[in-house]
Amino acid sequence: MTHKMNTNSLTTDFVIIGAGLTGLSLAKKFQEEGKDFLVLEARDRIGGRIHTIKTDAGSHVECGATWYFPHFRNLLKSMREMNVTLKDQFMKGYTLYDNSESQKPRKIFSHGDSEMFRIEGGTMKIVESLYSRIERSKVLLSEVVERVVRSRSGVEVVTAGRVIHCNYVVSTLPPNLLASSVEFQPPLPPRLTSVMKQTHTWMGDSVKAIVTYSTPWWRQENLSGAIYSNLGPILQMYDQTDESGAALVGFLEDDTASLSEEERREAVISQLVRVFGAEAAQYEQYRDTAWKNEQFTMPADSQRLPRQSNVGHQLYQQPYLEGRLYIGGTETSPVAGGFMEGAVYSANSIAEKIANL
Repeated sequence: MTHKMNTNSLTTDFVIIGAGLTGLSLAKKFQEEGKDFLVLEARDRIGGRIHTIKTDAGSHVECGATWYFPHFRNLLKSMREMNVTLKDQFMKGYTLYDNSESQKPRKIFSHGDSEMFRIEGGTMKIVESLYSRIERSKVLLSEVVERVVRSRSGVEVVTAGRVIHCNYVVSTLPPNLLASSVEFQPPLPPRLTSVMKQTHTWMGDSVKAIVTYSTPWWRQENLSGAIYSNLGPILQMYDQTDESGAALVGFLEDDTASLSEEERREAVISQLVRVFGAEAAQYEQYRDTAWKNEQFTMPADSQRLPRQSNVGHQLYQQPYLEGRLYIGGTETSPVAGGFMEGAVYSANSIAEKIANL
């Protein structure tokens, strides 16, 4: 059992930084193996870039990670263990291709047999199911890690409010964020730090918008609700209606992160009215998340990096600080890096590496 030395000092064997999908997947394994560990999460919630919200109508929509694809073998195994189930992404009907403001969108019909699947009850079901299998006292929220120090006896992890003495540290933060927000003593190798700062953060540039309605009226018009556009601000949008309410959810142009939410709302609704017609103006709620502005996802003033740059880099596959530090997370995975599958693969890989420590 983790034991307190005093209110500002804790001792454990392993510290996991981050309570997203990688961190909680690894914590579940540690729990099952009887390892002594603590998870430190900067946010006041679990999940990281998995962020399902409940709309005013009660439906569950995704501000973050959304889809399961058939090749996600590690994620599927984990979901089966936790009885988390899949449902089809609704795609039946005409999808609209919005490529000209002077012409009506092109329509292409689908019978709805896409290979895109969503998580029944929302993607948060995955991390909530992991969390429910971990001793609650082992996950500390609102703990922002400031420093990781190699000490004589092991490692000290310093947050704003306490010091945790441990033998090993596993970071599951996006590498760019880790390099920019956590001080290491002694410093990490310069080449590693350089690669970390040049590693693309999955969803870090993304802006996701949610528009809810009283009914999925587009279905009555034989539309799937899906939009693909090269005009913007909406680039892709999909039907995320569930039994509690109707919703359209999608990605906006990355540079809309610099706008206010009100400006994004006006631009999104304007495009929906242009594409769908006047009925799109009768929305109930608008919400969005600009991940670039999330301080626990992206460093402030971070530069845009090419998608997938340095994801799964070989330097992430080995430990540092004399074997005391492991760098994990979906961006470090050589398999499906940047996806939920990569997050689970990373957790499994690290678990194997430190199984006998």
